[in-house]
Amino acid sequence: MNIANENRLKKAGADDDSVLYFGNWERGRTASAYSRCYFSFYGGTVKAYAIAGPGKGICSVLLDGEYQAAVDCYGEREETICIFEKSGIPGAAAHNLVVIAGREKNERSTGAALEIAGFAAEAPVNYPGELKRRMNTEYAAIRKNLKPWKDPGQWRPVPYAAVMPERGVRLLPGIVRNVYDKNIENIKYNAALPDYCEGEPMDFLTGEARSHAGWSGWLPGSNEGRMLAGAAGALRWEEDGELRAIVNRIIGDIKARMRDDGYFNYYPEEISYVPDHTMEQWADHTQTPNNDAVFSERKNYDRVFWTRGMLAAMAAGNPDAPALLRRMYDWFNKQEQHLTHILLGGNSTNGTPGGPLVYHSAVGKPDDIITSMRYFDQDYWFAAFAERQPLAFSHYPGERPHCYALLPLEALADEYRATGDQKYLDALLGAWDIYHDHYKHAGGPTAICEMHGPYPPGTRYITTGHNGETCGSVFWGWINQRLAQLYPREEKYIAQIEEVVYNTLCNCRDKRGHTRYHIRLHGKKDGAGNSNSCCQVSSTMAISSIPQYIYLASRDTVFVNLFIPSEFDSEFGKLTMLTDFPASGAVTIRVDPARDGERFAVSLRAPHWINGSMAVSVNGSFAASASAGGRITLNRPWRNGDTISFTIPYGFRLVHYTGTDQAEGPRYTLLYGPLLMALAADCRDAGTVPRIRRKPEDLAASLKPAPDKPLHFPVPGTAYTYLPYWDAGDEGFTCLPVIEE
Repeated sequence: MNIANENRLKKAGADDDSVLYFGNWERGRTASAYSRCYFSFYGGTVKAYAIAGPGKGICSVLLDGEYQAAVDCYGEREETICIFEKSGIPGAAAHNLVVIAGREKNERSTGAALEIAGFAAEAPVNYPGELKRRMNTEYAAIRKNLKPWKDPGQWRPVPYAAVMPERGVRLLPGIVRNVYDKNIENIKYNAALPDYCEGEPMDFLTGEARSHAGWSGWLPGSNEGRMLAGAAGALRWEEDGELRAIVNRIIGDIKARMRDDGYFNYYPEEISYVPDHTMEQWADHTQTPNNDAVFSERKNYDRVFWTRGMLAAMAAGNPDAPALLRRMYDWFNKQEQHLTHILLGGNSTNGTPGGPLVYHSAVGKPDDIITSMRYFDQDYWFAAFAERQPLAFSHYPGERPHCYALLPLEALADEYRATGDQKYLDALLGAWDIYHDHYKHAGGPTAICEMHGPYPPGTRYITTGHNGETCGSVFWGWINQRLAQLYPREEKYIAQIEEVVYNTLCNCRDKRGHTRYHIRLHGKKDGAGNSNSCCQVSSTMAISSIPQYIYLASRDTVFVNLFIPSEFDSEFGKLTMLTDFPASGAVTIRVDPARDGERFAVSLRAPHWINGSMAVSVNGSFAASASAGGRITLNRPWRNGDTISFTIPYGFRLVHYTGTDQAEGPRYTLLYGPLLMALAADCRDAGTVPRIRRKPEDLAASLKPAPDKPLHFPVPGTAYTYLPYWDAGDEGFTCLPVIEE
């Protein structure tokens, strides 16, 4: 580096506002294993400094998520050293230099600590502050109605490459069918209750005590949306007189309550569409709520869950639902006095998918997308997604960062399909990478929630009580549902849905069918409730929709994505899939074409978690094979009774935990195919972490199935047993034991 370039660098001390610390940092900016330090800067040259010394360890350096170097900070005496430097870093976007403390150390070192001394760059930046500044600028434009949008004449719609079925799939007996049936039982049970749930002893609407209130009184739109989407969603697959009566009753109530102008009048408009904060309070960070703040979730959260319920009622064939939904959105799209501050308030990001969802329905209008462009799009945030900036999630400067920040991704997919605007796709794919790489646990549960302060990139807390929110996994499934239809040959999107089905939806209910708010990974499972919580609402909707995830269909291909026993009546004919997966990998699919001898393709997913390749036979003869993450496409004339058969080759995988909640020794997640496995052990104390004394690479070979319990694997030489997470009980478990010889 030449002297002129060196002179342009600005020093950023260890406590500079361009430096962020995540994890277990102590005084003097000294860290333990896997704690992270982020330094944000604009392009050019960057340098990082640490304190070397007798008790220091080996740290890792990453630049924009890409590994750069491992640096040994051991020294015989304490001194400041340069641990990394690089020049010629391009681009106008902000970069992140990340230094991560490790467990490893020089054999002469007395410890493995990391101590940050500072950084230098030509343009250090306080990235959260910069994001906040950009938000305030854009919110001010929205407030003044100055935000531009694309005229529909400029839209270039993008069709799905393949679509998930809305009808024609029937689940056959098995693990998933059991969960699906329990969901229907819960819907019918709730239909007989005064408020469709067992509420809390307070009415948020009036403040008065009564026996059934809670979320049902505070957010009645989501309450009826839950019942509609659960009941009507199930009616798409099989007719049920009780469910049909529930849908018709709720739609009748809505019709009777709807105002002449289309407003869906559960509650007074004047206390539901107020902002929680003024623009000035947002700008100076005071964010003092007004007296009606608690009700502002109705304008976004409540409206969109109600919208999902109405769309489900439409899909199930209720004759009144289309006009009622259209009337509400005709009213909503005209409410400039409300829309200009729609992003100020509780769970504001939840409002983003509403208009795009309606637009892609049978009653959609361009105004539904235009309203999103003018009042919900946050272009500064979308740009950060496109730049794959991981701090864009954890430091979202709007209402609050948590798993509800996923919902704008659902809208991004729908706005891209409506308009063809590349900015939506770039933001969507960038945000997918950010969340997948930084904000989900191995096996799928979300690692960013609404409480416990920020959930920064890669920290993946385990022991905080507020972690693994069921909602986050459901939203992630909805996002990947859209991407799988845009890119049906991309295995990774179906793989995410598969994790949601097995590791969240099969786990989020107790034996009564009540809902767990969190998918906890250590200690004991979360207590389940029946109070119309956001997680009860979203999971009820999602479980009723499981049949649509199994297959996709294009004009010439049926895609088989999930290995769930089922029947699919498609335009090509009937496919019947028989399997006891995940108890074993054997799968048989009978093909009965609509016309004997008709040619079409059946495309089978070869999951990324298989061992080796997956071979497929047709009528007992080898037909094709594919390696992990690929697809096997069988394009041929089909005869009635043709049989596709294969065995999915899968086993155990260990994922090393590098998050913040460390223990004395390395922690690992065990996966069996797509299944998240739990170690049954008494670790209800968050600080108690079971230990398996074995080399991690030798663990899988030592696990043999219990002869009398499917998918249960005793750990030899211990009192522990691995079992599917859905079988873990209140006696205690962990999904992340220490595994070390």
